[in-house]
Amino acid sequence: MLERRKVTEADIKTIHPIITEIWQEVYTPIIGSSQVAYMLETYQGPENIRQEMQQGTQYYLLFLENTCVGYTAYEVKPDYLYLSKIYIHQAYRGQGLMREVFDWYDQLSQELKLKQRLRVNQKNSQAIAVYQHRGFKLIKEDIADIGQGFLMIDYLFEKNCC
Repeated sequence: MLERRKVTEADIKTIHPIITEIWQEVYTPIIGSSQVAYMLETYQGPENIRQEMQQGTQYYLLFLENTCVGYTAYEVKPDYLYLSKIYIHQAYRGQGLMREVFDWYDQLSQELKLKQRLRVNQKNSQAIAVYQHRGFKLIKEDIADIGQGFLMIDYLFEKNCC
């Protein structure tokens, strides 16, 4: 069974190498190593994580038998629960862990009476398939210029909870 541990200020240095490893594995084939490096520095560096946490983003490390196997993060918005990060290390995929994460988000969403929303890279077909299987529906395409000549070419997905 997957254990969630809320990330504290002291955990930020611990979580960063995990994030880096997972992002390089997931995104390098999709967007290339230069954009991955830029996004890790700009959006998932220790200071950025610290700022997000101070602004209300809830980060959790995911453990299986005392081994960190991934992480997740969410934000409570006025109209929806934004699932901003959901990552399982490659070595632990296919074991039903993502199902446990989504079951937890479904429960949280029901408690808060909020729909769920997330974004996904348009070329991340594996994640898209998982989200659709979990009942998420495509609501729109979102292309954002993130600087340094890089674009985030994403889809926004949404799921009603109640």
